[in-house]
Parts: sequence; C-alpha cells; structure tokens
Amino acid sequence: MVMTQLPNKDNIDLTTVSALAVEDDAGGMAIIGVMMRYLGMHSFINTTGEGVVEMALAMKPVPDIIFLDLNLPHTNGYRVLQKIRAEERLKNTLVIAMTAQDADTEIPKCRKAGFDGFIGKPISRSRFPRQIRRILNGESVWETY
Repeated sequence: MVMTQLPNKDNIDLTTVSALAVEDDAGGMAIIGVMMRYLGMHSFINTTGEGVVEMALAMKPVPDIIFLDLNLPHTNGYRVLQKIRAEERLKNTLVIAMTAQDADTEIPKCRKAGFDGFIGKPISRSRFPRQIRRILNGESVWETY
C-alpha cells in the first residue's frame, strides 16, 4: 500500500495494509492481534521489542504501520523508534505509540521523539478500526483511549 492521502477514509481496504504490533503484555497482544485479523490486515506481532527492525524488513511488504508499546522488556518504545527511523526502508512506515502510561506526560514526549500518533490503552474495540482508518488517511491521531 502506498501511503498517500486517500479520498474516503471509510473505504480504505485494510486487507491491503501491512501492520506490525510490538506488544509484550499477553492481554494487549491478544486484543490488538484479534483486531488486526478481524480487520483483515496482513499483520505480525513482536513480543519483546528486540529485532523489530529486522522483523519489519523481513515482512513483504514492509509494514505500512507499526503499533509500538512504550514499555518493553529490556528496552522501551522510544529506543525502538530510533532504530526504526534509522532504517531507510522504513522511512514511510507510520509508527503509533501505544501505552497505558499517563497520556499528559507521554503524548508530548512521543511527539518530540517522532511518533506519528498515540493510542492510549486499553485499546477500544469500537474505536480502534476508525483510529486505524484515520491514521492511514493521513489524519493525526493522539488519543488517550
């Protein structure tokens, strides 16, 4: 999928979207995994934050979007984001921060770090599909839930 402004966000064919979720919590992993599959997205999950760039580069095609938990074992989402941004082949990949941490603190940090958006946890099953469509349509999504 070429990441360009799409004319109608409701008509985005999510089956053409390649996604990677980086999530270490079993509950969070289950929710985002089920949601991505339900929406028909070509999706993968990384549970540690290690090897994210290598995993993303091995995906065919590379992911259009990465959902990145900020709290990961042995690292954090900010460090993983730096590695993603350093890889030329991932320069067009959208990276969305996901966390249950205090949004008032984390959203400014995420913006400064270079994330493309923020979705607070717990993920809303009713809002998540619309949030994804808005993000892929080029809209800025910085929401606490």
